[in-house]
Formats: sequence, C-alpha cells, structure tokens
Amino acid sequence: MVADRRDWTTVSFEEGREALKEWREEHARRSEEVVELWEHVLSRSPSSLADELCTVYEQVCIAALDCSRTDLAHECINALHKRFPGSSRVLRLQAMFYEARGQWKTADDIYEKLITADETNPAYRKRRVAMLLGQGKRLEGIKALVEHLESFITDSEAWLQLSELYLAESDYARAAHAMEEVLLTAPTNSIYLRRLADIRYTQGGQENVEVARAYYEQALKFSPVDLRALYGIVLSCNTLVATARVTPDKKREYMTAAAAALARIQERYESVEPEAANPEEHSNIMEANHRGNVKLIKLVS
Repeated sequence: MVADRRDWTTVSFEEGREALKEWREEHARRSEEVVELWEHVLSRSPSSLADELCTVYEQVCIAALDCSRTDLAHECINALHKRFPGSSRVLRLQAMFYEARGQWKTADDIYEKLITADETNPAYRKRRVAMLLGQGKRLEGIKALVEHLESFITDSEAWLQLSELYLAESDYARAAHAMEEVLLTAPTNSIYLRRLADIRYTQGGQENVEVARAYYEQALKFSPVDLRALYGIVLSCNTLVATARVTPDKKREYMTAAAAALARIQERYESVEPEAANPEEHSNIMEANHRGNVKLIKLVS
C-alpha cells in the first residue's frame, strides 16, 4: 500500500517528532518525508529533541543519502562525530556517505576497519556486499556473500539475496539451494515456497517439476488465495502429463490435480464479478480455462 503523502512543512514540532519516532519503530523508509520534516520543522530547534537527537541525526542521515542529499548527510555525520568520535556507528555512516559519492575504495577501507574491530557484527559485511553490487560487481558480491554466510549461516536475508544473485547468473541449482536455506527459517512462508517452486520448474526435468508441483501445493496450503501457486500447479501438471515416462495412473493423477486447480482459478475470477466490469475480459478468461481443461483431457486420454 502506498503511504499517504502530505505536506510536512506545516506540522508542529511535536507532530514531526512523533512521526519520525513512529517511522523508526515501523522501520518505514520514508526518506523524502524525513528530509522534509527535518529541514522545515525539526532543524529549527534540534536541542528540543533531547535524548532523541542522535537517533534522529542517524535517521536523517540515511534518509538524506537515499535522496542524494550528501550535503545534509555530511552535516548529520559531523554532528554525530563531535559527540561520538571514533564510534563504529558513525564510521558506518561515513562509509555509506563515501558509497553515495562513488568513493568505493575509501568506503571499503572503513568497512575493513570495522570488520577487523568487530567480526561478530554482520551489518558491515552486508554493507560491503551492497557496495560491490552497487558497482555492478555481481560475481564479487556473490563471493563476499558466501564468505559472510560461512560465519552467519542462519542469516535468512543473506540467503535470499544470494538466491536472487544466482538467478541473475542463471545458476538455478545454487539458487534453489539458497532458497531451501531460507525455508529452513520460515517453512510456512507461502511466498518462499512458491519462489522455490518457480526455480525448480525453471530447472526442468521430471524430478524437478514434480518437486515444483509439491512446493506449489504446499504454498497453496498456507495461502489458499494464491493464484500464482494455482497456475504453477496447472503448468507443472501439464508438463508432467506430457512426459513419456509417466504411467497412465500418474497421468490421471496430474490431470485431476490440474483440473481442480483450474476450477479454483475460475471460481476466483467469478467471485470478483469480472463479467459485470469487463464482459470481454471475462469471456476471454472463461475461454482460456475451457481450453486448458480440453488440453488436459486430450493429454491424458
């Protein structure tokens, strides 16, 4: 859902303060609005933020970098550096500042310093990966991410990113393995289940397509309204029915599963009354479903 856009230049100081606090707690990335609030409201009296001042400086700095406002980010970093010279959090912001300006070597040197000082903090290694990807160095990013996961094997976000990078390299086997690691931390997440099913289906071959079908069905179990999972079942079954080594009993099983999925897809479209909204589109959908059923019957018979 798109956040409501309002004019933040006219709000009171307390309203602006509460808005920034709410966005921090919700981890909302509303960078343009953060910058607007700071410049037009909160920067008039920073001392009134009391204990929140340094947290707000950090929030504004990251928002400014998002908006390519390196001037404002530099002001925030200087203010924080005066209060906390040598702080690792301030150094990380400095590295991000150099990233934004394209000074990759300087940023990398700071990250190296931070990693050496605290090898247990994954944030610095992940920023280094982001920096490599920002330079278009995908293979080096993959290598850095693999090294990161050797130390932080339960980092599901890193596994998810690694899977996407392998997909970009068309390395489906490794992409599938990375998604399996993600599923270990979130076994009931229907989106992850479906994504793994998509990868397996793309790999091709009877065994992979059968596994894909199983993952699509599992995704549908946890999210019964998932249309993409339903279509995945239809595609998987169509592919398996056309496989020469499939027995007649298996073909009937696949046909039954696909027909059931098609029926549920049709029910979903009919439930939102598309006929009344767009009769031509409704007719096309119904015709496509009919062709899908006919195709399945021909394949099995």
